[in-house]
Amino acid sequence: MNEPAKIRQLDEVVVNRIAAGEVIQRPANALKELIENSLDAKATNIQILTKEGGLKLLQIQDNGTGIRKEDMDIVCARFTTSKLQTFEDLQAITTFGFRGEALASISHVSLLTIITKTANEKCAYKASYVDSKLKGPLQPCAGNQGTTIKIENLFYNVATRRKALSSPADELSKITDVVTKYAVHNPTVGFTLKKHGEPTPQIRTPHVSTKMSNVRILYGNPVARELLEVELEDTKYKFKVHGLITNPNYSNKKLVFLLFINNRLVESSSIRKMLEELYTVYLPKKTYPWCYISLEIEPQNVDVNVHPTKHEVKFLHEDSIIEKIRLALDEKLSRNSGSRTFYVQAHLPKTDITNDVLKEVLPVDEKDKTQKLHPKQMIRINASVQKLDKFNFTVHAAVQDARDDDNKPTCSKSSNILQNEDILKIDEEEKDVKELTLEKSNTPWNSILDTTPAKIDSAVSNLDRSNENVNRDENELSLLDVLEFDDDDFDETKDESMKKDCTDVIADKARQQIYKRFGNTNSQEQNDPKGSSPFEELESSTPNEAQTSVAQTSEETAKRVVPEFKSRSINNFVREVRLTSVLKMRKELEDDCHESLMHILSELTFVGCIDQSSALIQSGVNLYLCNTTKLIEKLFYQIMVFDFANYGVIKFSVNISIDEVIITLYVAFTFQEPISLYDLAMLALDSEEAGWSENYGPKNKLAESAKDLLLEKADMLNEYFSIVLDKKGNLKSLPVLLEKYFPSQADLPLYVLRLATQVDWKSESACFRSICKETARYYSHISAMHDTHDWKYITEHVLYTAIKESFYPPKNFAHDSTVLQIASLPDLYKVFERC
Repeated sequence: MNEPAKIRQLDEVVVNRIAAGEVIQRPANALKELIENSLDAKATNIQILTKEGGLKLLQIQDNGTGIRKEDMDIVCARFTTSKLQTFEDLQAITTFGFRGEALASISHVSLLTIITKTANEKCAYKASYVDSKLKGPLQPCAGNQGTTIKIENLFYNVATRRKALSSPADELSKITDVVTKYAVHNPTVGFTLKKHGEPTPQIRTPHVSTKMSNVRILYGNPVARELLEVELEDTKYKFKVHGLITNPNYSNKKLVFLLFINNRLVESSSIRKMLEELYTVYLPKKTYPWCYISLEIEPQNVDVNVHPTKHEVKFLHEDSIIEKIRLALDEKLSRNSGSRTFYVQAHLPKTDITNDVLKEVLPVDEKDKTQKLHPKQMIRINASVQKLDKFNFTVHAAVQDARDDDNKPTCSKSSNILQNEDILKIDEEEKDVKELTLEKSNTPWNSILDTTPAKIDSAVSNLDRSNENVNRDENELSLLDVLEFDDDDFDETKDESMKKDCTDVIADKARQQIYKRFGNTNSQEQNDPKGSSPFEELESSTPNEAQTSVAQTSEETAKRVVPEFKSRSINNFVREVRLTSVLKMRKELEDDCHESLMHILSELTFVGCIDQSSALIQSGVNLYLCNTTKLIEKLFYQIMVFDFANYGVIKFSVNISIDEVIITLYVAFTFQEPISLYDLAMLALDSEEAGWSENYGPKNKLAESAKDLLLEKADMLNEYFSIVLDKKGNLKSLPVLLEKYFPSQADLPLYVLRLATQVDWKSESACFRSICKETARYYSHISAMHDTHDWKYITEHVLYTAIKESFYPPKNFAHDSTVLQIASLPDLYKVFERC
């Protein structure tokens, strides 16, 4: 018969180690207890140092009240505390600690050292503890006010627990999580977490901060910018709630939940489940929010003595309180779920030589020619497809206001100046413009004009003849261009090595054709090491050398096949321009052309207008968002340069009185007298866009000076820019840059003022350039009023049609979001799983 086992009382060391294993389960639990002790000691700065995830070393230093010298003997004994005296005190406990087990448990499973100093002590004292007992006498030492606790070799005497722990990296991650949560809840306490041997801390928060700021520091701006603040107070159940929760714009693969009840970091499965169910209405499946909730309940309604690690608590009326919290959170979320914000990465037009481009110039196998065209590669363009305007597409008012503010520096608009375009139209009787010449006249302007030598004549003509053979359509690139070999290259009698090098020859030919088509910066730099302009060389060379130089330039231009800019002149005769400054401006535009972007715009299909400053286009299988204002301003500048001295003329069919203008802005347009430059300048100075202040002087004197300056340059403005001014100081005509397009009259006064103030009149090159820029700037303001069509029709059928026909987009347009790829058909097929 088996005898029952004898009951024995466990040894005190065994009991203490078992208890220590319940309270201190891992380094993060020990740190949590020590942080709470520091907060109880009114610390405002807590510094933590770890080594090997806290297993080798875990040190915490604070600037709290410290520990009195006479209490050092029993500070690590079990059930010793300064927070509690009787059991009834638990009903009103407001501190974190109350059992007096934390330091005792730590001393039983590690080597514990405490250095502390109070405000009344002259020096700090150091003590070491083993199994909750003081090891040796106290040692005086230097130290700051507060307490430093050093834990070394945690679980050195509990081998099974040490082996069961995760890797040091995982333990450090759990320590970081604890520090992060306490840092968010205690913004008036500075936290620093540092890994031993590393100069940069893992966590650092200021000791004077806010919860929102600490969230931004610790969790990043994506969380902080989506936070909603929740406040709730209930007198029936005597609780308060302060919360920070993310709105429906934010979602994560894992729920991040910070719960503090009476300032204690705890867990509640009931509240966690409530949050998960609540957000299923607002977030996609299997995505979760970020939530911080601080719940303050009457201490007598909370039972904190539920779990050895104190990470769980129980409180009265739990179901009712959770339901009230759920209703408050649901109300907050429902009021902020009307809109969604999506942050996307900008896609710019690609410019690199890709595999698709290489396939166009490299040999293709016969079997590849019959490959099936997948739906994701098909370009769908149908003239009968409805436009975007069909769906009444509009822009939100707030977004429109923001765009208007962004465009103010470059697109100034005045609602008080000339808001009807009926006063500008082409005089049908004067469409036939006589042939003009560039002979010198007796005007003051001719004193600064370049006298172009005769060698330019032959040089430019050679350049034109060379370009005739160069400007082929880029689609004409074929295998014949690549495989241009002599018959001897394939002679069977040649050496066998020649046949082996055939592949290399093909590759070299392909590379050359690619460089021809896309340009090669390195090769250009080698050909022109000095980086000098070909026109500068022409000015210092002989006529024969000039012809040779331009011929070489033509050969270099052949490597970049840029099509000739299409003239928009409505004149019957085109006069040849030989001014060096104008030729240089044209050359600069051609050299700065981004060929890939030009190819995109040349194949565009207009989708629809978003507003006056932006529109959507399709090119190939991609959808692009275009900045209309920047595109047409550059377009008009190029027209000014390439059609220099060949513009049509907008004549005012009825003379205009400026006094009458002010009256007729709001009624019918009836005009009696010419437009006065003086009055236009005065109107511009009265507008906010002019930026006039008393420091500049009286307005009337400024307006008179502007009129006198423009009259002085009247012959040049008429000769080259079709801006006609009469001797009385009246504006009679403006240039026609695009047929069927007239600029906004509201900006005419500011344009006249800027011609007088923003143009560099001292240098020919700078003068021509600035006049072209100011005119392009003025013409880029699309008028909202038109005789027969609205601004949307003008944008689609006049402006973007002109961009498609001929436009040199500058290289910076590929990087400043002027043309921005927002969708791609192959990528959409990937998203919707249809490929």
